[in-house]
Amino acid sequence: MKQNPHIAIYTRQSVDKDNSISIETQADYCKCAIRPDERDFAVKIYEDRGWSGGDTNRPQFQKMMQEIEKGRVKKVMVYKLDRI
Repeated sequence: MKQNPHIAIYTRQSVDKDNSISIETQADYCKCAIRPDERDFAVKIYEDRGWSGGDTNRPQFQKMMQEIEKGRVKKVMVYKLDRI
């Protein structure tokens, strides 16, 4: 059975600091940026907590990449490009 494509929201936070943007805030920001014509798409959040951006072997990042390769992702959204 083929799944309908979804919008992937990727969040990452290497450490909890007072001045860092939380994973929840990153996801909320992305949800607010979904265009009106895309609001019928399912949204799936991939979050890697405690992982450095220099390491691409992050579990949820890899899972999202597999979903992209299978054609299950319509769009990837991130709070800031350095989260990738």
